[in-house]
Amino acid sequence: MKSLANDLFTYQRIETTMAKAKALRSYAEPLITLAKNSPDSVSARRQAFQKLCNKDVVKSLFGELAPLYRDVPGGYTRIMPLGNRKGDGAQMVIVELTKKTVSDKEFLKKPEKKEKPKAEVKKEKAKTPEERAEEEGKVHAAPEVDIEEKEKRSVEDIKKEKAKTEQKKITKKAGFFRRFRRKSLG
Repeated sequence: MKSLANDLFTYQRIETTMAKAKALRSYAEPLITLAKNSPDSVSARRQAFQKLCNKDVVKSLFGELAPLYRDVPGGYTRIMPLGNRKGDGAQMVIVELTKKTVSDKEFLKKPEKKEKPKAEVKKEKAKTPEERAEEEGKVHAAPEVDIEEKEKRSVEDIKKEKAKTEQKKITKKAGFFRRFRRKSLG
């Protein structure tokens, strides 16, 4: 429950199962009530820390979340059903705080990647993989093979494939009992 409550107060919206959500509601709402009723009390902060074990979450609970619920008598969380989980069929829900300090877009933002100037990118694209490998000191040269040797190998491979298919045709014609008799005699 500690980690679920910490995540709920940090992200203000989490996805979990229905059973865990109902248990989380009875664990997290008294903490919000505690923070709402005595925001300046050191003992209240200690009680919240005892249940959450995270100073940053306790600080945000008392500093940011508790003032939002000052006029609200209860019902600080909302449970919205999503459907059943594919693996075990457990009912999944979203648990969220009714009043949020952080929008969903802020949590869903991806960190932006720094792009290189276009001139540098063009230079890199103009280089072949061999040139890049030479610059990095990783030179992997494939062994040189004559074209005639390649042709000989491919002709041999084709002949082997033909022989295999002919052998399969022969064994099919021989029938099950002949094949069995040959194997048992040999």
